Amino acid sequence: MKIKLFKTKRNRAYLFFYRVMQLIVNIIFKPLFRIEIINREKSFHKGKLILCCNHFSAFDPVLMGEYYPRPVYFMAKRELFRKFFFRILIEFFNAFPVNRSGVDRSAINKAVDVINSGNTLGIFPEGTRSSGEKIGAGHKGLALIAYLTGAPILPMAICDLKKVSRGRKKIIWPKIRIIFGDIINTEEIFNKYPKKEGINILASAAIDDLKKLFSKINY
Repeated sequence: MKIKLFKTKRNRAYLFFYRVMQLIVNIIFKPLFRIEIINREKSFHKGKLILCCNHFSAFDPVLMGEYYPRPVYFMAKRELFRKFFFRILIEFFNAFPVNRSGVDRSAINKAVDVINSGNTLGIFPEGTRSSGEKIGAGHKGLALIAYLTGAPILPMAICDLKKVSRGRKKIIWPKIRIIFGDIINTEEIFNKYPKKEGINILASAAIDDLKKLFSKINY
């Protein structure tokens, strides 16, 4: 039986339910993880957007979806869609599959469709979880999708999730800090530079902004 709950356009009932879920989860998370949000006002953006974030923990998408005001769509590795009930769950919360073994044109087309429908697409520009304590090198997929859609990029950094997810004894009552940066005007870059050069510049700029944000909260 094939049930698809993924939609690029959500009705008011879904958006109301999503907001209620955010409120409930925040009631649990805020005291449990002592959540601190910095520059929250920068997260309020209307229209299509790419939300890019560092990636240390499998918990990252949950916090991105929880503390960005609007519903966030995600690419998720296709292996996660093999189990029926888990697939239903993540599709309902706006995930769609991507084949990470190569360039997945189908996933890129889906990402473009998501953004052009006026949504927010969450992307981890490192491509996968970083194994160390530092943000890794960025891939060009983020910049390519920005080129294809003209969507601006909002950097968002999360600190201390890795310590939480690995259960280190060092932190019994962890404090998770989340910071939002300034919007990157991608159209301005592509109006100034040809496609290939613009993609390289944008990919580097997004990672550099993430590193600067992370350095402000990694203490």
